Amino acid sequence: MKYADIQKLHDAGLITGQQRQKIIEHFNLKEDGGNKFLAILSMIGAALITTGIILLISAHWNEIPRGAKIAGGMALMLGFHAGGWWLREVRGKYRRTGEALHLVGSGLFLANLALLGQIYNIVSRPPNAFLAWWIGIAALPWLLRSKAQHVLLLIAFGIWFGLEVNERGSWIYCGDDARQLLLYALLGLAYLGAGWVLRRGAFADFAGVTEKLGLLVFLTFFYPLTWKDFFGGWENPETRPWFFPVLGLVALASLVTGVKNLRALTAQWRWTWFAALAGMMVFMASVWLGLWRLDHPAGSRFYWGDSWSYLGGTLALFIFCLLQVQVGLQERSAFLVNLGVVFIALDIIAAYLDLFGSMARTGVMFLVSGVFLIVFGVYLERKRRKLMKQIQSSTAMEAP
Repeated sequence: MKYADIQKLHDAGLITGQQRQKIIEHFNLKEDGGNKFLAILSMIGAALITTGIILLISAHWNEIPRGAKIAGGMALMLGFHAGGWWLREVRGKYRRTGEALHLVGSGLFLANLALLGQIYNIVSRPPNAFLAWWIGIAALPWLLRSKAQHVLLLIAFGIWFGLEVNERGSWIYCGDDARQLLLYALLGLAYLGAGWVLRRGAFADFAGVTEKLGLLVFLTFFYPLTWKDFFGGWENPETRPWFFPVLGLVALASLVTGVKNLRALTAQWRWTWFAALAGMMVFMASVWLGLWRLDHPAGSRFYWGDSWSYLGGTLALFIFCLLQVQVGLQERSAFLVNLGVVFIALDIIAAYLDLFGSMARTGVMFLVSGVFLIVFGVYLERKRRKLMKQIQSSTAMEAP
């Protein structure tokens, strides 16, 4: 029995996504490395094709009639989708390549929106174009059962979200305020919770990539809270103060709904992991509300770099990543373990840089902390390898 055989049964509709995942985990089946290599090449090729088409059209833009531009753009988009459908569904042998062609078609949909806006001089807000793109491709992941299209859909929404937050006059405008990074971290938590919810549904295949993307986004945008020089004006009168609590409730609701699907964790660890995420949300809420004013006189403008608030962020991230590594070990997730170790290292580096002072003090700190980082780096790598071996051995023991 091979991984590809189980995939064919799933594609034929004979087993559900959840059944497929259980069979793969039970028999410890691994996806063929050649398929992964082909998938990587196909995705890179899809990006190159999309970029090449746009550049070729741009190079001859003035020579192409208006009608030909629109017809050509539509024909290319539909042609790539048709080619992808033929390779994935009709031939059934080149699924990765077919998926890459579908991605090109989805990318060309955005290009066609830009084309129409340029031809007819449509004055519009940039976020609207990405929102239209997101709506236009929203059904494709579910119709095609494509994880790549699902990731593209999540990225498209994230791009729209970032542009909308920074669009002056927007109903969720929080631009010119460094606290907007907290909104992106909350969006990552909402993605993570959505991945948990998907674990028990008909689209369980989408759960893994949704969780990984969400956790990566969350940690990436929480990380700046560990920097001493992270600062900004916190009194922008145009910022929508209500948006953070509303988005926080959305993220919290997704986590609460999906936490029961973490079947690999014991009840105690399931709620410990949830409490760790909720605790990080509470810390971000305190930052959003401006409660970290530890060394400022009354009435002064708040600058993050002038306070000791970064120490709270540093400690919170360190503890959270330690818990994440333990959760990754119980879920047998190499991604959770490796990501946790990476951000522990980044957290240590941030704390190290935050302690810069005079030349003499910095010189001594270079010597002491340099040795510490080398020794601790070796320890972290050994710990990571040990955890990986435990994950692999526990998985192998369950295989017949």
